[in-house]
Amino acid sequence: MTAKEPAHSAALLRPLARLLRARPDGGGALAARLEAVIARRGRVAHSEGGELLAAALELTGDPDLGLRAALFTQLGDFEALEWVTMSAETWREATLAACRYARILNDAADYRLDVCSDKSHLMLGSTVPLVRAAADFQIAAYNLAIRLRVPDVPPGMEVWFKHEAPADLSAYRAIFPSARLVFGAAFDGFVSDASNLDRPLPTANASLHGVLRDHADRLLAELAPGNSLVERVSADIMAALREGSAAAERTAARLGMTRRTLTRRLGQSGTSYSELLKETRYRTAMHYLRNTEQSVEDIAFLLGFSACPPFVRAFKRWSGYAPLEYRKRPALAAS
Repeated sequence: MTAKEPAHSAALLRPLARLLRARPDGGGALAARLEAVIARRGRVAHSEGGELLAAALELTGDPDLGLRAALFTQLGDFEALEWVTMSAETWREATLAACRYARILNDAADYRLDVCSDKSHLMLGSTVPLVRAAADFQIAAYNLAIRLRVPDVPPGMEVWFKHEAPADLSAYRAIFPSARLVFGAAFDGFVSDASNLDRPLPTANASLHGVLRDHADRLLAELAPGNSLVERVSADIMAALREGSAAAERTAARLGMTRRTLTRRLGQSGTSYSELLKETRYRTAMHYLRNTEQSVEDIAFLLGFSACPPFVRAFKRWSGYAPLEYRKRPALAAS
């Protein structure tokens, strides 16, 4: 592992090792390899973690491996991140703590909480590309780590996946039995009623939370600084949309680089200008639909679409709803 290569805690391999150890079809050798990595290292390069996951996928032939591995999550697997999050006073504080300290567990984690009108969006981003199994594990393990401590989470959750829907959804239904599943979404993560954020967390412990935050801050300080390019590009796209249009060339020039350099550096961060534009357009569209009387045609123009129909198709692909349907539904996640 080079000094600049993103790494993640070896703890993230624990559920996969347990799954392989439990299989009756010869997963023990690979489980032993994973266990050896966990035992001797604090952090593992993303490239090596990807190779281990690829070996497990080849061994099992299971496209739902990420979801099934998440089922082997145990209390305390995610250490400081888990403790500081679950000791917070409210769901909002817990979610913000998860966003702030996610890099303790994973250098590439780029978690963000965005509240737009009556909806909260928790985006579980990554600055390195994630195959479907890795993205599924990240979402399912996040959810299960919370449910191990708080079985009765607030209702009305939607689970969003950037990848397209697989033919068989049974594994997804088993892990998220009451949630609405959205595939081909603008981001990986969760959408729920914003009012849930201010609910008290049953596991809250104010005095312990303060101690744990100090500990987490020290751990975060020991890590190399994160790559802020994604945030800078997203902010420029938001400003460009307010001014009338967004373009990669414009953003690159404002950031003091060529478009080719911007494309290369975003690729190294596991994303692209078009992906960030899509995500920002979606969040902005939600704001206009919920908080203004702008027509759908005007919103399409404000977001840089050449005509209204492409915007309608894009919004429905991102959210599962046509723009006017979204505007008229006061409790979208309850359906």
